[in-house]
Amino acid sequence: MAIVGAWKNGTGGWVSAKHSTLQKTLQHVFGYSSFRPGQREAIEAMEAGRDVQVLLPTGGGKSVCYQLPAVRGSGPMVVVSPLIALMEDQVGALTRRGIPAVAMHTGKDWEQVKADRELAAEARLVYVSPERLKAKRFRAWLAKLRPMAFAIDEAHCISEWGHDFRPDYARLGVLKEEFGLPVIALTATATRRVMGEIRESLGMEDPCVILGDFARPNLTFSVELLRGDKARTARVGALLRESLQEGGRAIVYAATRKRTKKVADQLKIMGFRAGHYHGGRTAGARTREQERFEVGKLQVLVATSAFGMGVDLPDVRAVIHAEAPATLESYYQEAGRAGRDGDPARAVLLYSPKDALTRQRIRGQQCPPGVEQGWHALMDYVYGTHCRQGSLIHHFTERDPGPCGRCDVCMAPEQVLNQVVEERKLLAKNRQERQKKNQRENAVVLDETQRQTVISFVENLKKPLGKRLIAMGLKGSHSKAAKRKKLRENPCFGSLRGIPEIAVVKAISELQEEGRLAAKGRKYPTVWIPDKRVRAPVSRKSSKSTPAETSLAGALKRFRTREARRRRFKAYQVFNNATLKEISEVKPSDMETLLSVKGMGPVKIKKYGTQILELVAQFTDPPPL
Repeated sequence: MAIVGAWKNGTGGWVSAKHSTLQKTLQHVFGYSSFRPGQREAIEAMEAGRDVQVLLPTGGGKSVCYQLPAVRGSGPMVVVSPLIALMEDQVGALTRRGIPAVAMHTGKDWEQVKADRELAAEARLVYVSPERLKAKRFRAWLAKLRPMAFAIDEAHCISEWGHDFRPDYARLGVLKEEFGLPVIALTATATRRVMGEIRESLGMEDPCVILGDFARPNLTFSVELLRGDKARTARVGALLRESLQEGGRAIVYAATRKRTKKVADQLKIMGFRAGHYHGGRTAGARTREQERFEVGKLQVLVATSAFGMGVDLPDVRAVIHAEAPATLESYYQEAGRAGRDGDPARAVLLYSPKDALTRQRIRGQQCPPGVEQGWHALMDYVYGTHCRQGSLIHHFTERDPGPCGRCDVCMAPEQVLNQVVEERKLLAKNRQERQKKNQRENAVVLDETQRQTVISFVENLKKPLGKRLIAMGLKGSHSKAAKRKKLRENPCFGSLRGIPEIAVVKAISELQEEGRLAAKGRKYPTVWIPDKRVRAPVSRKSSKSTPAETSLAGALKRFRTREARRRRFKAYQVFNNATLKEISEVKPSDMETLLSVKGMGPVKIKKYGTQILELVAQFTDPPPL
């Protein structure tokens, strides 16, 4: 396995005729005057028929490593990519350069698939999703194209120790087995362990390994330890004013969709032209927001991790994390979107201990070991007292580059050390207080009167509930969950206010063991009165609805569900409930009437109009004599 350190020999040496040809292709087709470190070595190894593994930092030009050989090759380059948006963006950019390319993924209907297959016959790059490669028939069709090689983009998704493990990526070893072609695997965020797993999983044979330089001398990294969302939002505003004094734009990352919207709204109040972007918005809304940001209509884009992959904007002056990202690898990838023009830029992480709880909730009970490890690495970075940039470089390359001279640790080491020490003391104090509180609450035991109140609460329920919800009702909780279950209507609501929740839950368990309460359900255990029958839910259908109306509404909902699954949309992105209800009531018989229905514009008429009219006709046409 040959390892090329791009930071050592990425520019020097004599220029052969082949180098000259590569240089011309780079300049004439891609418009770049020179190669970035590591690119030439990767391209030459590819053209020599070798497997290649590329680890270049965010913005290091990984795509050129496989796009340029594809332009010069004998057959198409098949590129495996994890995100549909990323594929479409790259295909669009290649097409604008005059390079025929096509994206094939599960988000397209049959007509689009047929058109893409025709385009693929002439394409230089064929982008495919890993899900498509699971099908043996699709791989057999790919073989007919006689591809020159496979490029695996975002290759860290292969490894369980990577920060973004995807099971379909772990099956890509079948490509080497069935095709026997060269493979180039590319990533911006992989440790040495992950790099080894990528090679093994893909069956790479003596690959040329390109290790890029992870130093970003124009970036100033810093961490600020703050408590409270209001304090962090105010600090985001101050950092933006400092960073955008001379123009440019900024990206602010938040952990949740709700927080993304809230931060964007508060920044607008502060006078910033801010938008928000997350995976819960419609595809159209995301595209509009990204375009507004790219053309400069927005100064600031507040986003979840759903934004950024494949985005290459030169003048991002700051990337601010208003909450902690999932892993250190995610942080480096997102922070690396700042300062791609080489001018000074900032990468600031605002951390609060509550972020650990947020991330734990997002990860869930079971998560890949790489995500867990990546979170611990991020905590070492947050509470670290060594050079920030040096810590990042060491994490990916295991090299110790020395102090950067720009980060907060290098500029004010004593201040950072004092802040970390004080924060650790506060965390230790809070931990001790929580332990004492837990001990006090665990010592509380309900008396017989209080236990009878628990039973009375359950007797007054309309259907079985979980232990925690029962405890919340008895304590008088006004949480969303309590409101959703209408616990306030229970006569015993709030009867045990002031009693620790853990004591109430423990009492419920004891009452079940004594047979005074019963457990219902296996997957989602609930609590009920022994031998009491659970009432069947009352139908909410209006008595005024005719069978035909009910059937049409049901048929329209089933149609919406099918279309949403086929297009990988959310149901409301096809039609919302109000539109379906109006179609059921109006029962349109022609396109003009259908167009008058609220929510039915020309685009939806073109997509679904004929099918809807046919569906309506089934429930309105008179039965044959």
